[in-house]
Amino acid sequence: MNSAMLNGSLRKSWVLLVAAVCLPALAGTDTLSDGLRRCASETAQTQRLACFDKLAASLPKVEADKFGMTADIAHKRAPTEDYDNKKEVLTGTIRALRQGPRGELIFTLDNNQVWRQDQPSPNISFSVGEAVRIEHGAMSSLWLAADHGRKTKVRRVS
Repeated sequence: MNSAMLNGSLRKSWVLLVAAVCLPALAGTDTLSDGLRRCASETAQTQRLACFDKLAASLPKVEADKFGMTADIAHKRAPTEDYDNKKEVLTGTIRALRQGPRGELIFTLDNNQVWRQDQPSPNISFSVGEAVRIEHGAMSSLWLAADHGRKTKVRRVS
């Protein structure tokens, strides 16, 4: 076997090894546009429809999960992905409520997101089962709001 054939064979093995290691990691970072392309490339009509249905079912969860995403949380989840904080409102219900070490409230919503009150506000109370919304404020702030004008500045924990 000559050296050119050996180098070519070695190069092919190297490429296959890199692909085997990297492709599974990349599969978890499938973006919406990648998913649409993947579904559109399906040739069988029933498989294409099932692919689009599966993709569409994941959309509300994906959008709600990105709401309030801080740079730290985004980097922990996907170091190469860039998250946009949109001027939208996230609605939910308080599933759990506890007090932090400084007296601040820690809210767990029905979508499993955890939010921490920036500063304790003894004048404002919230309760489990209460409907709330998280809104964008000035200078990238986020506010948890409920009925009767109750509102407190929060940060997303997870």
